[in-house]
Amino acid sequence: MRLPPLESLKSPAPPGKLLVARSGQGAQRIEVPLAKSGTPITVRLICLGPGAAKVTDGSGGPVLDVAGCNATAAYTTGFTGAKSDRVMRLAVQPSVAWRLLVWG
Repeated sequence: MRLPPLESLKSPAPPGKLLVARSGQGAQRIEVPLAKSGTPITVRLICLGPGAAKVTDGSGGPVLDVAGCNATAAYTTGFTGAKSDRVMRLAVQPSVAWRLLVWG
């Protein structure tokens, strides 16, 4: 499975510094190098494969919930970061390919 480049999805980068650019397959724990709490954060996920995708923060709080992975869309959310956002968890089926980007 190959994911399309962001440019093909017409998804320009949001403001801020790119903190995380990870790709993989299956569930993953991701460290986010936030400089301080209160920083605006943008999370973007592209995924391809069966089932849903759910991103949570270090305390288990919801960040992004996608009902079905479709590689023709970039799912995006923005919020103000807290200490618990220094770790994010991506829950997907083992066969799901994904790309996660975080700006802050």
